[in-house]
Amino acid sequence: MLAVVTGGTSGIGFEISKQFVNRGDNVIALYKSDDEKANNATKLLNCAKGTFTAVKLDITNEEAVKEFFSKMPRLDYVINCAGITIEDDFERQPVDDIKKVIDVNLFGRIICAKYAIPLLKKSQLPRIVNIASRFAEKPFPGAMGYCCSEAATVMLTKVLALEFAGTGIKCNTISPSLTITPLTDDLYTQEEKEELSKKNPTCRLGKPEDVANLVMYLCSEKSDYINGENINVNGGLL
Repeated sequence: MLAVVTGGTSGIGFEISKQFVNRGDNVIALYKSDDEKANNATKLLNCAKGTFTAVKLDITNEEAVKEFFSKMPRLDYVINCAGITIEDDFERQPVDDIKKVIDVNLFGRIICAKYAIPLLKKSQLPRIVNIASRFAEKPFPGAMGYCCSEAATVMLTKVLALEFAGTGIKCNTISPSLTITPLTDDLYTQEEKEELSKKNPTCRLGKPEDVANLVMYLCSEKSDYINGENINVNGGLL
């Protein structure tokens, strides 16, 4: 099987890519700019059962995404994992910063889904999984663009699920709570992460494999009757 994983060279996306190739699937991991992480990911996964290829692509560039998918002969899974956040007080934050977040987190997912669907229609097990956030349901002051884009992603999933249910394509969202990744390392100190762990019912933060394990299930025949759902992976936080 062939999977496209956006943001697939680091963090949660890398763990998803790793689990796919370890079970024998082939992965094309899209990334925007960090060549070092892409090269490291390629080295780490070059002995897996499946294949791993990192491709530099800006998912907000519609023409580039259209060209990328037009060259693919087949496709089974699309995992929209790429995401960014720019946090600031709403009155102080430039509107352009909010637009940048929504462009990646919402329109990037819309664009990838739009041009992947013709290929997915030909698959025997077509799946779209959008990776959102707990902030799709839980508002967070200072993260206007992030909260709005993640909430919109949940509705995007539901619309796609209904519109393409007759083709066999299943579309679901996974919304993790705070997960230990390079992105969260940049946003939170170690002390802050320890304090947040204590506030979670399971007394820990999320791990990338918590999300990747669920992606593997959704991208299997066992999930055939799950469609249009937003599945929270947060240790009971909400």
